[in-house]
Amino acid sequence: MYKTVDISIIIPLYKGGKYCNNLLQMIQQNSLYKQMYKTCKIEVVFVNDFPDEKIRIEDKDRNFDVKIIEQERNMGIHASRVDGIENSNGTYIIMFDQDDQVSDNWLYSQWNKIITENAEACVCNGWKGRFRSLWKTDRTKDINSLSYYLSVRNAIFSPGQVIIKKECIPDGWKHNIQKCNGADDFFLWILILKKGVKFTINNEQLFYHSPERNEDSINAKAMIESLMELLGILRSKELLEENECTLLDDQIERLKYLKCGEKSKKSRAQEEKHIKYNRMFFILLNWLNLKNQGVEIEDYFIKRDYRNIAIYGMGYIGESLYYELYKGHVNVKYAIDRLAADFRKEFPIYKIEDDLEPVDAVVLTTTEENEEIIQKVKEKLDCPVIMISEILWTLGIETAE
Repeated sequence: MYKTVDISIIIPLYKGGKYCNNLLQMIQQNSLYKQMYKTCKIEVVFVNDFPDEKIRIEDKDRNFDVKIIEQERNMGIHASRVDGIENSNGTYIIMFDQDDQVSDNWLYSQWNKIITENAEACVCNGWKGRFRSLWKTDRTKDINSLSYYLSVRNAIFSPGQVIIKKECIPDGWKHNIQKCNGADDFFLWILILKKGVKFTINNEQLFYHSPERNEDSINAKAMIESLMELLGILRSKELLEENECTLLDDQIERLKYLKCGEKSKKSRAQEEKHIKYNRMFFILLNWLNLKNQGVEIEDYFIKRDYRNIAIYGMGYIGESLYYELYKGHVNVKYAIDRLAADFRKEFPIYKIEDDLEPVDAVVLTTTEENEEIIQKVKEKLDCPVIMISEILWTLGIETAE
């Protein structure tokens, strides 16, 4: 382990073991860019916030050290980031999310920019989807305006865009841990700007912000709860002036009205359908992109020797999966769905309470992870239960390799 490190990359993990080796490969590629590792010492600090899963890292030669912190219990992303920082040796800190993606020159460009300009913090541009920029105009004014953050919104899409001097991270952020995930990075930028630190802008496109993570109504309630918790901390600890807290309070009230205002039963049902279809769109988009690259979904099952599978959920995605695998090398023995029925009466569909034949794996085709369903299926069949979204993500990573 290096005694002195230039950059510490802090990566909290939640059910994130599957991301680790890809992240390390991506950082290794960055360290090789213009032989950066020869002049800049890097370390990666994983903070595992899901104690039920032990993190296993492939033993490979790397140009940086890797440290793993195992939390004894789930602490949330804010606490995990702070623990990672407290256990790091870097002069500069980057806070990464487990599913972030960057270009091969990301580290070099950020490091060169912050050193050349002797800056305390630097935020880079990136992509919002493959062909769209995160920002198309000069964002210096918004990104360095505390009133913009308090009145309008967070001007920085993701912490992975930012490299910051460790000494500039305020104690107020490290000592007042948010329990509700969502606004902790927003909290950090507010305190940094309040402290008088200014962000240098790196207009080079380096960071990829997945379209699936764009701000929308999917996580609106959780984000509002996190913002309300943040406001309570800012007020009770007197970290902002009252007039500044009022600006944030007004922003939260507008969000409540826009996202979570009183709605009729019909309106709520329409919104839930919109959320479901939005998630379904990105699942099917990823699927189509893989097919356009010549990748077939059955490759996932064949590689793992899952020759007989069951499908849980026979909605649009479940039906598409059935037709995709029909007459291929993977046998779909049956489906599990309480309400579905095959109008051709050729394909068996059961309820979870029925007697079910053993299979190698069950594919869950719902648009979001449901721990209760996963546990129930595992207890019934004692086999892997895999989300369709996870299969597509894994195929994408394997294709990239």
